[in-house]
Amino acid sequence: MKSPHFNPSNTSFGANTRQQSDTAADSVFQKLLEHPESSSILRQINQLQTNTDLKQLQSLDFFQDFLHQHLSLPPWADAERMQNAQKLFAQHTQMIMSMLGFLSLPYCYAGANGAQVLYLSQRIRQDIENRLRETGQFVWEVMQPDAFDLSGKGLANILKVRLLHAHIRFQILKSGQWNPAWGAPINQMDMAGTNLAFSWICLRGLRKIGISINAQAAEDFLHLWNVIGYLSGVEPEWLPETGKSAFWLDKRIAQSEFQTSQAGKELTQSLLGFLTQATQAQFSAGFASAYTRFLLGNEVADILGIPTADYWNFSWIRLIQSRNLLQIIFPDWQKQQNTEIKQVFEKQAAQIVLPHSQS
Repeated sequence: MKSPHFNPSNTSFGANTRQQSDTAADSVFQKLLEHPESSSILRQINQLQTNTDLKQLQSLDFFQDFLHQHLSLPPWADAERMQNAQKLFAQHTQMIMSMLGFLSLPYCYAGANGAQVLYLSQRIRQDIENRLRETGQFVWEVMQPDAFDLSGKGLANILKVRLLHAHIRFQILKSGQWNPAWGAPINQMDMAGTNLAFSWICLRGLRKIGISINAQAAEDFLHLWNVIGYLSGVEPEWLPETGKSAFWLDKRIAQSEFQTSQAGKELTQSLLGFLTQATQAQFSAGFASAYTRFLLGNEVADILGIPTADYWNFSWIRLIQSRNLLQIIFPDWQKQQNTEIKQVFEKQAAQIVLPHSQS
């Protein structure tokens, strides 16, 4: 089994990568749709809580093969490095989680082709608060010390995301709205970029606001996200093993994908609208845009149409460090972590229209 080995000199990274999706998850989803008991299986998947519950799907041959081949920790996964990454997350939880909204998601929107699938799915524009909660809940679960143990929820959540993405690809292609020039919906480049946004780009944001993270801790964090990326369907050749290769992967994605698009601008406006409303009482009406521009840098911020922040004050960084942005945006977040959280994919599973159930 190949380990992460992104090579900056790999000339196939580009158009070819945009044509490749997650064939293993797409195949399982197609077999699921064709199964005579699809509705029952979907309810079963929706009710999965922990990794132990995945055993319920092993009676289905196609799921058993998928779980064994594609949802088991790879042999190159280093338990000690993963634990170190989880400790880093525990140390900087609220800052890392707030980076998802102010940096990681806007970074993804800058990819003009990849933004199309998010735009067409509409939920991220029309229901941004819940979308942020879902993203945060996924990250929370995969970052927990027991995420990949039987008692954890990491693998169960990753399975749901892979099937959700397969569902989105199926529905968008079926809708007739997809332009083949954009590549495949949720393709390898999109997935690699998202994984990078949640790992290396997030750490870059932490460093930008003055949080010191040494090279080994950063690469351990990257290693954990490589494991998550692999389990999520990202091919090993698009997973960077070192900080240097992560730097070059970011450069290659930006050069290939980052350009102004209406989809990217509208997604960003929706996100910043919510973040502005959530933070203006503690900071100011212009804080969300100014902070996001600061984290992204002017070039990417211009691509997304984020207003120029002439009044950005670096003293805000000290204020950011002293305030719990996550608690400001989601006041009930801590309470949620102490209770059983309703599964965030419930609505998506309920919306799947099975071919044999159509009249």
